[in-house]
Amino acid sequence: MEEPEQDYGNEADQLIAEHGGDVQAAIAKLMDERSFLIKELEYASLAMGFGYARGWKPKLSRRPEAEASRHPL
Repeated sequence: MEEPEQDYGNEADQLIAEHGGDVQAAIAKLMDERSFLIKELEYASLAMGFGYARGWKPKLSRRPEAEASRHPL
């Protein structure tokens, strides 16, 4: 399933402005939010019954190598 391309230019500018023009602070905030959302997905996938989602589980990463290193066999 392909995701539609989105223009995040205005949102990126707004986020940087909210951090007083500090790009590193804006990126740090995004990384913090990402970590929180990954934990939320992990909790949801643990609480979700197998039949409820018909076997589907959320992906924690778009990169297969990152997922494999996170959950070794």
